[in-house]
Amino acid sequence: MGMPSIHAGSVFAAAAFGLAGLHGAAQAESYVFDTRRTEVRFFYVMGLAKQKGHFGQVNGTLQYDDGKLDQSRVTATVVTSSLSTGEPFVDDELKGSDFFNVAVAPAMTFKSRSVRATGDDTAEMTGDITLNGITRPITFEVSLRPHSDPALKYSAGARQFKATGSVKRSDFNMVAYQTMVGDTVDLEIDAIVRKKR
Repeated sequence: MGMPSIHAGSVFAAAAFGLAGLHGAAQAESYVFDTRRTEVRFFYVMGLAKQKGHFGQVNGTLQYDDGKLDQSRVTATVVTSSLSTGEPFVDDELKGSDFFNVAVAPAMTFKSRSVRATGDDTAEMTGDITLNGITRPITFEVSLRPHSDPALKYSAGARQFKATGSVKRSDFNMVAYQTMVGDTVDLEIDAIVRKKR
């Protein structure tokens, strides 16, 4: 996840709550990520500058139970070849064997294991992220709120799900450019979720 300088606009991670907060629905509801309005962004430091990129192809599901929040679940699958930084050379480097190795590992996945409420519409979500065939634990700070996309004003039940967390790229055998690029990579999931039909 570290590499030469990159520019451009992504994993891992929802929003109820025009009528209810993160505590208050009657029963479990199933949501799916709107693939046209979801991306996973990543951020890292190279030298003194913060760099960024994103993944544009993300699929996911949310099982949300307001009455039993600890039983809520999130899954997400990111197509690693959808990575974009705005710099073709950097994209090729990141997709190569030193980093995401998309030819061998075409997907990055996340599966939650536990959810703990931290506020009316926020929670802490712990789960497992798998990348390059390696699985490591990760904790996301998540929110589920009413969306603000005017294009979805007639989409009943659509919510905005956001999740932020961080990983160490070395945990996934991404060790190139260690003298140039920081080991910590911040992740942000920004998704519109719709009720599953």
